[in-house]
Amino acid sequence: MLEVVLAGLGAGVGVLLLGNYLVVRASLSPPRTPFFLTPRDLGLPFQHVAFPSRDGVRLQGWWIPAPKPIGVAILCHGYLMNRCEPLPVAKALWEVGFHCLVFDFRASGKSEGKITTIGDLERLDVLSAVDLAERTAPGLPIVVYGASMGAAAALLAAAEDTRIRAVVADSAYARLSDAIEDWWRGSMGNGAALLLKPSQWIGTLLTRRSPQQVAPEEVVAQIAPRPLLMINGKGDNIVPKECTERLFAAANQPKEILWLEGGHFPQPDMVLRKVDEWISRHLLSAPPASAAQ
Repeated sequence: MLEVVLAGLGAGVGVLLLGNYLVVRASLSPPRTPFFLTPRDLGLPFQHVAFPSRDGVRLQGWWIPAPKPIGVAILCHGYLMNRCEPLPVAKALWEVGFHCLVFDFRASGKSEGKITTIGDLERLDVLSAVDLAERTAPGLPIVVYGASMGAAAALLAAAEDTRIRAVVADSAYARLSDAIEDWWRGSMGNGAALLLKPSQWIGTLLTRRSPQQVAPEEVVAQIAPRPLLMINGKGDNIVPKECTERLFAAANQPKEILWLEGGHFPQPDMVLRKVDEWISRHLLSAPPASAAQ
């Protein structure tokens, strides 16, 4: 009888681990979302660009040139998305004089790569986008806007590279391990989140990087004295407001939070006005760019 019970338990654990493995594989290599918007749809001029990330992964994007540029805005999409997602923000910034670079992170859109690390290696993609912006428009200040995964990658990159003069982080997580649990809980409920606990160490084995170590909250203080704007919804159940509060507490001045009443990006016109006004206001007062650290 004991042998039967142990065999049943073993089988149950095996099924649980197999299920977690399949979920992790699907999460690291999700289907690529088709393009749903182009600069042409918004009446914007653009050029196709391709450039290598810092580790050699080839990235694809659009360069949107401004006629009388005052700076360069690099716009970073979220998990499961592509360069189409931040195009409305790019249009708002282009209209006030920013060259804009929107690109696909690794394993997204048209870029190379088989695995997404949800912010960790994506920070290398942001750094390479900064390299491209500096080569294409030397001497202009560079700001970075990111949403969700892109916001986390932007924070991590800005902590490393002082050429980034200002950051807008829309719904960034504070620590990837916490974000994973929040995502499971917010999208599938507490029971599923409990069953998917092993997913984090399985992910560590597959990526050779613990999600506990991917922590914007540990480096966000290094962005100062460059300005930082954080955005989140008070009712966001995927990236809870506590994440933004932790990041804000860890950051140094100048910093600001824009709280939305609903979830992620529920009030696009108001958010676009705020991002536009905030970047334009802080750009000229930000410290001069210096060489990458």
